[in-house]
Amino acid sequence: MGLKNLRQKIDKIDQKLIKILAERFKITQKVGEYKKKYHLPALDREREKEIFLKRKLLAKKFGLDPILVEGIFKLIIKNVKKRHREIKKEK
Repeated sequence: MGLKNLRQKIDKIDQKLIKILAERFKITQKVGEYKKKYHLPALDREREKEIFLKRKLLAKKFGLDPILVEGIFKLIIKNVKKRHREIKKEK
């Protein structure tokens, strides 16, 4: 298999990753709206701990660097928390 074919496979996987990430953010949007409706805090430290632990275990299971996966999810969660704070401020 040539380099061009390998890169095309990577591009297809990246497209799937972005689609899944978009789906995840649509659901976290609903979580933020739910939290606003029921006056729940935008931040949930216990849930964050749970996410990081589970994702690092999954990373190990699939042969990925757990620190890399944790970094990726820190970025995702940072964005989600920012959006949840924005939702709480919306009227």
